[in-house]
Amino acid sequence: MKSASLIICIFFITNLLSAQLTDNTKREGDKADPANSPIYAYYEWENEIPNDCPFEQSEDITKVVFTGRFANYTAADTWYLQSANDGNLYSPWTDGEMDGFSTNSNIRSNAVGQAKVIGSDPLNLKFENLGRMWAGGTNYYPCVSIIVDETFYIGTYNAFNDEGYFNGFRYSKNWNHFTSNTEPDWKNQYWTNAIDLDGNFFNEKGKAKFRTPHAVNFAKNDKAEDGHIYLSAHGYSSGNGKNNWDKGDAIYLCRADASPESITNAESYEFFAGHTRNGKPIWEKGVENAKPILDWPNHLGSESITYFPKMDKYILMTCRLKEAEENLPYNVTIFWESDKITGPYKIVHYMRDWGAQTYFPNITSQFINNDGTSAWMTVASNYSVQNINPHQNRYAASMHELAFVLKDKPFKEVKLDLKNIAPMAKVWATSFEEDSRPEAVIDGIIDTKTGDKTKEWISHEGKGAMIKLEWDDAKTIDRIRVYDSPAADRWIKEGYFVFSDGSMEWMYAAPSNGAQTPTEIKFPPKTVKWVKFTITDGVADLSAAPLAGLRLGVSEIQVFEVD
Repeated sequence: MKSASLIICIFFITNLLSAQLTDNTKREGDKADPANSPIYAYYEWENEIPNDCPFEQSEDITKVVFTGRFANYTAADTWYLQSANDGNLYSPWTDGEMDGFSTNSNIRSNAVGQAKVIGSDPLNLKFENLGRMWAGGTNYYPCVSIIVDETFYIGTYNAFNDEGYFNGFRYSKNWNHFTSNTEPDWKNQYWTNAIDLDGNFFNEKGKAKFRTPHAVNFAKNDKAEDGHIYLSAHGYSSGNGKNNWDKGDAIYLCRADASPESITNAESYEFFAGHTRNGKPIWEKGVENAKPILDWPNHLGSESITYFPKMDKYILMTCRLKEAEENLPYNVTIFWESDKITGPYKIVHYMRDWGAQTYFPNITSQFINNDGTSAWMTVASNYSVQNINPHQNRYAASMHELAFVLKDKPFKEVKLDLKNIAPMAKVWATSFEEDSRPEAVIDGIIDTKTGDKTKEWISHEGKGAMIKLEWDDAKTIDRIRVYDSPAADRWIKEGYFVFSDGSMEWMYAAPSNGAQTPTEIKFPPKTVKWVKFTITDGVADLSAAPLAGLRLGVSEIQVFEVD
């Protein structure tokens, strides 16, 4: 009888893990088409603040509007991008795949991944995997991600154990290297392992307040003007309520000096403990003294705070999923604002089922736009649902441009008056397939359905194929858009542009595989007579013509003159 029970148990566990693995392979990520779009297509998600909301509604920020521009990278989640002095961004990641490399914090490797992100435009980034490292045990996921004073810190927490805690940090001053250490006793020449051996960094008792902390994003070096780094966290409320990876009924705040000795030492932290009678924040040692900056049972969850200097506002984002939820019958993403990091926070926009299943919201300071009121938010969405709405929300580093509408500043949609000068150019290519025409890239026809080879340039060279556009007179340009072949069996993934002035620009982000949307490459204005585009990466089905080489195509190239 015991033997039969054991077999049944093994069968159940095996099938459970298999189901999780199968679900991972179904997650769309950047494989869905289109994966990104530079086209403005404004929309507002209904603001459904509940009638019984106990918080004051913001008067300074009236609502949130999405520009409709988006970009999705990888097929993994848990992205918290941070800027480094080398001009790149870095982030942990987990539970998915990138560049054929997979990691997962509760099955397979029990590890946390690291990645480098190249580029400064959210619409044109390149994500490179930097390996993975043991996270402290099964179910430990990344949460804190911060680069301060040229040191990168990654913190992890026990995600699926409701009595689990934050277990501390790994940190490095020289992290831009591939490394893979998945053993509990790992040692690494680049990273210092400073996790708490007991798995309870803040020595919390019972349900945690700081189980899942995240770094507050500041404009300079990710520390505040007072020299501290700040961590927010979602946790329990008055000893009750939800307390897991995506649900916490209260939001808490702590701070420490910005040094490895302080950040990795729990005794160095001060916790927000309320306000004095005249409204000044109280900071005390000891996590048991922490009081919430926001408390709203059944509505709060995974959170992040970013400071917007031009608005002089702290923007708080919270997400809560309805999975295993007894009180909230929908997923919810909420935007909040405050003049001070400790609050009081006022509610701005309450979105039900945006995604539909969205979590881990954050805005890195580098992706606050020059106007100071719009920015790119990174989330992950739909790890277990397929009814995606809107279409751009993916299980990925899913990036969405949004604008905060101010009461005293009329909101205007961006309306681009772009002048495409590509049709004025002469076109030359290193090679082209029969019936294919290099001139088709400037004919103004973006073929998304027929697959007519006469309406696109197809080269059998594959990687290394080059096409050139040249004008009779010098032109001043500042952006280029590339539409891929409409054929599903060939897809350009990456390339670069060389200009007559000697400069170069990379196309990191792949255009839509079905030519539905382009990749846009923006750059400071440059005056040139010609531009060459070279394909450096792509995929194609070789079974149809195995001897023809790697057939890759471009439906259209648009070059825009500066107005």
